[in-house]
Amino acid sequence: MSPEIIAIATVGTALAALILTGQRTIRAELAAQRQDLAAQRQDLAAQRQDLAALRERMAHLAGLLEGLREALTRERAA
Repeated sequence: MSPEIIAIATVGTALAALILTGQRTIRAELAAQRQDLAAQRQDLAAQRQDLAALRERMAHLAGLLEGLREALTRERAA
């Protein structure tokens, strides 16, 4: 076999190895990004639930304060 063909085959093999390694790395990074995104979505859902619970508690407190104001002033709010 001529040295040129051996050189071409060697370079081709090296390039193939580099390409495959790069693709494997990109695939792993993409999987990690997907996991991060899923975790962020779960955190967002939890935050929304917490916010809804906080709204309910604030509404309850507002009702209690309104009742306290009515009890102190003995008049009903408009």
